[in-house]
Amino acid sequence: MLHKIKHYLVSSDFINVLIIILAVSLLFGVSIFQSTMTWRTDAYFHMSRIYDISQYLHSGQFPLMVDVHAFANTGQAINGMYPNFSLLPFIFVTMGLKPIAQYQTITYLFILSGSLLNYFVFQKFYASKLQALAAVFATFTFINIFYQSSLNLHGVWSIYFLLPLAILSIKKLSEPNSWPYVLGLAIAVSFVLNTHLLSVVFMVGFLAIYFVYQFVKSQNKLALFFKTVIAAVISVLLSLPTLISIISLSKNHLSTVQSFDLASGTLSLESMIHSLTNPTIFGIATPPIYGVMLLADILLILNVKKFSMAAKVVTGLIFATEFIISPYFPWKLLNNTPVAMIQFPGRLVPFLLIIATIVLFTSKHLNNLSFLVAVILGSFMLTSSYQTSNLVAKRDFPNFRDAKMPHDMTNFDSILKYNQNTKIDNEALSNPEFYRLYSYHEYIPQTAKKNDPDVDKNMASVNNHELLVNNQKLASNSFKVTHKNNQLIYTFTKPQTGAINLPVWYYQNMRYTITTDHGSITTSESYRHTLQIKTKQTKQITVNIHNPKIITYANFLAITGWLISLLLLIGNWVLSKLPTKKFVLK
Repeated sequence: MLHKIKHYLVSSDFINVLIIILAVSLLFGVSIFQSTMTWRTDAYFHMSRIYDISQYLHSGQFPLMVDVHAFANTGQAINGMYPNFSLLPFIFVTMGLKPIAQYQTITYLFILSGSLLNYFVFQKFYASKLQALAAVFATFTFINIFYQSSLNLHGVWSIYFLLPLAILSIKKLSEPNSWPYVLGLAIAVSFVLNTHLLSVVFMVGFLAIYFVYQFVKSQNKLALFFKTVIAAVISVLLSLPTLISIISLSKNHLSTVQSFDLASGTLSLESMIHSLTNPTIFGIATPPIYGVMLLADILLILNVKKFSMAAKVVTGLIFATEFIISPYFPWKLLNNTPVAMIQFPGRLVPFLLIIATIVLFTSKHLNNLSFLVAVILGSFMLTSSYQTSNLVAKRDFPNFRDAKMPHDMTNFDSILKYNQNTKIDNEALSNPEFYRLYSYHEYIPQTAKKNDPDVDKNMASVNNHELLVNNQKLASNSFKVTHKNNQLIYTFTKPQTGAINLPVWYYQNMRYTITTDHGSITTSESYRHTLQIKTKQTKQITVNIHNPKIITYANFLAITGWLISLLLLIGNWVLSKLPTKKFVLK
């Protein structure tokens, strides 16, 4: 019996794929059936993103660059500045589900598709089937779907699943018959770019270093350079909606992302040990990947003598990078520099982990049955502990539905226990008012001068839905706001006349059409950087918002590019399995 199991694990892709599907379903799919989910840190931000995008897709249109249905219904440019193009197909196929099931199914599909991709990519690195399977299971330990709310880590997880493909593609580009890898490199970089900007900046940096290494050793430098340039052009095409949105909105003077003390986000030996001895994911728990990084370091040190020279160099670079992101590097000196945009030096840990995984699980020395089975079983048990920790800890969490939804934003943090933990259910998540509670400091229009002192005041007034008529605040019970498709509709209890300053942010290049009881009316930018009109008596104001026309063209080109690229790759794979390989893409 054991001999048969060993035979299937070593020789059968079909069996290993079934094992991956089963493992992902048990480790990450069970949460789909939860009746409550954990509310903490970025959960509100990403649940709001999903809700807003789902509403656009339900109405049969692409998402606007600004959010109408969420983030306090203020038309804030979260969609335009925080990439979502890679998420669109996941949101589209799940938008018929209840909010918690949709949220967790997106995560499940993301991990499943990435794990299956990694299984075959590692074999292209000449890993055995069992090594590839062990690498997939090892990657599971990097993923805690409950830590800080899962969706905010998709940018990180895309590195786990697409950096190996990108590295493999560059490795193969100078070889004959390597055109499929041109598409592979383009797709890998584009997917990450369309998910998380900071992750793709780091990813391109790592790939640039690896490209230089391959270029120096390549016997066919011209082909490597030429194919890399083509991959870059295709990647830009596949990322057009994201790139154009950011470029378009950057013409405005926008508030930046929240800054943190860089030194507080470093990787230390103490935090790595603490991560292993404090597996709970709640309270002041250290990110689990820090502990996994320590385990990877131990394996690298124990086996480095038997690695190839290239693997030894990569191992040295891993430890050098760990030193750079440690407290021993003077990060405090960089707090007020452009480097501060990374927020946490520990962001590099996921890159180091997946590179260490490539080194460990492509090593011929470690192609050992006992070692690989131990990795598979140990990884499964460690990852399952994230599930059990969540179930045990969540029992004592207060319910969000027991708190009243505030209309005063100043009470948001205290009522929702925003920095702690709360259980939230589908009833709350299905209520449109839930997404009207709060907005964020990022990407708010402001004056050109640095450190605009009025940003916080303007943001607070807009988030609190303060509508001004002739510079006087209108009582909140004097009007009602509703949203539909790409419209915000303000209905007044009594007719209003004069200069009306709406709590809707104004962005250049967005197309705003405002209608009142008297038809269309021109709009201008107010001192709050919001929409402002002058009107005769009206009981209703409808704000229609449209993307710039170039975004429509960009969406069409990108979708067409993705479909053609995927069809070419799938077609090439199918043809390669036929008895004759005459027509395979070369």
